[in-house]
Amino acid sequence: MSRSPSRRPSIVPLPPARGRLRRRSRRRASPWRRLARHTPALELGARLGVNGFVILAAAASLNRLVPHLQGQVEQLETARHALDQAQTANTRLRSDFDRYFDPAQTGRVIQEQTGYRVPSERQVVWTD
Repeated sequence: MSRSPSRRPSIVPLPPARGRLRRRSRRRASPWRRLARHTPALELGARLGVNGFVILAAAASLNRLVPHLQGQVEQLETARHALDQAQTANTRLRSDFDRYFDPAQTGRVIQEQTGYRVPSERQVVWTD
């Protein structure tokens, strides 16, 4: 019985039996495949966690910065008030200086401070 190499035995598929269900053998899923199914949920959880941490850090920083900022504003208001007072005093002193060293007003300043009057000036007293 010699077989020729060109001739193959024909394989005829058997029809499935009607009363019996065919079961496929299940392979155990690898841990990487199971992890791949949960990757979007893990990624979302990680993003939410990191964002939550960043929000907490920002809130803590603001909590520390707001009182410092309020203190700085109070100091600025105090400095502005002192500056206004100094400018007012400076303006008054500058006008006094200009008045005392103005040659046109020296006679009036001497009269105010000493009560001296020019001899040609007459005193007028008003009566009812």
